[in-house]
Amino acid sequence: MEIDYEGIKRKLIQKKEELVRMVEALLLEATNGNLGELSTLDTNHLVDTAMNMINKEQIAGKLESIKVMLINIDHALAKLDKNVEKFGLCELCNKQIEEQRLQALPWARYCMGCERKLDKQR
Repeated sequence: MEIDYEGIKRKLIQKKEELVRMVEALLLEATNGNLGELSTLDTNHLVDTAMNMINKEQIAGKLESIKVMLINIDHALAKLDKNVEKFGLCELCNKQIEEQRLQALPWARYCMGCERKLDKQR
């Protein structure tokens, strides 16, 4: 398989920039909500406060997913810069990652078989 390393590197950088913009938007969304005082007896205020707390938990979940993707993208970029011959090889079985998978997820660390095994263990 002929790998377009420069094209993949561009894709990784673009995805990283997109994720950073998403993080900025999520942080902005999270900080706009004001929890206010919980001591009030106003039911509407309590409901609004509860909704804000749920929203912040959802944002935290999204941020955690983005963090994992950013770590994997940085890992892939480091491979391209320092150890290009290892790029595209599964980190478990050391076989070539499927071309379609690598095109869709250039930050993929594992082939489909190993990814399935890992998913079962999680």
